[in-house]
Amino acid sequence: MIRAEFSIFDYLVVSEIDKKWGIYVTGSGSADIPPYTQYPPTQHPKDYMFDWREGRILTEFQILYITRGKGIFETKTIGKKKVSEGCAIFLFPGVWHSYRPNQETGWKEHWVSFNGTIPAKFLENGILSHENSVIDLGLNEEIITIYQRIIELIECKKVGYKELISSLIFQLIAQINAIKRSKNFGGREFEMTINKSKIIMADRIGKKISFTKLAKELNVGYLWFRKMFRLDTGLTPAQYFLELKLNKAKDLLINTPLSIKEIAIITGFESQFYFSKFFKKRMGMSPINLRKYSRANNKIEK
Repeated sequence: MIRAEFSIFDYLVVSEIDKKWGIYVTGSGSADIPPYTQYPPTQHPKDYMFDWREGRILTEFQILYITRGKGIFETKTIGKKKVSEGCAIFLFPGVWHSYRPNQETGWKEHWVSFNGTIPAKFLENGILSHENSVIDLGLNEEIITIYQRIIELIECKKVGYKELISSLIFQLIAQINAIKRSKNFGGREFEMTINKSKIIMADRIGKKISFTKLAKELNVGYLWFRKMFRLDTGLTPAQYFLELKLNKAKDLLINTPLSIKEIAIITGFESQFYFSKFFKKRMGMSPINLRKYSRANNKIEK
């Protein structure tokens, strides 16, 4: 993966075997753009870089998901459209487009590029459409998890990772369509609030969170938020956030070569010592022993 100042991304070399799957990923990444920052981030290949005033045309599909901030998206089909957190933006091959975050807010984007005969068929059959280039989904935990999983698979490059990523594109499109259909029938306000809080926690997994301030950010009372969150998950917000950190740490221990110290930093623990102590208490073994155990089992299975 390429890690720039405000972004992480990678682009894949596509083989003829990859194309036989009918849908294949060409790249993925995320960018957390602060206010008054140059956009887009640098270091992307020439075919992907663009000046938002001139726009660009891609030869593939791309789905962006905005999880913070707001901005502008434009195509010749739908004209200029305001976008904000919770919006999915669809880019289509051969179609001119331009987009950018507002200078005052910046934004956080997750994106994946893909191509193949199957997405072309989706477009032909109306599952994807130029008229629905922007869909307001709200913040959704399942969608951000898919993006995170795609990046993790690209970073680890395990045997068969491209095929697994291809399956996640199906899942992403299906999830977006399911949410779109559900919103057409309406939804309970508290579910949207809880989903938004989960996304915020996932996005801030490496930071400390004041749940009183989070409730205020969500425009709800803390006691109501805590009660509804527990009804939805069976856990308090603080307990859920710790579980989120723990699950992320387990995944990084098993699937990446990152050091224990790096994993502690990524998951927001104040020190490697505290992370190891907490991990052992919850898991019954130290982080290093979990990694050794996992690798030993993988060798046996192979």
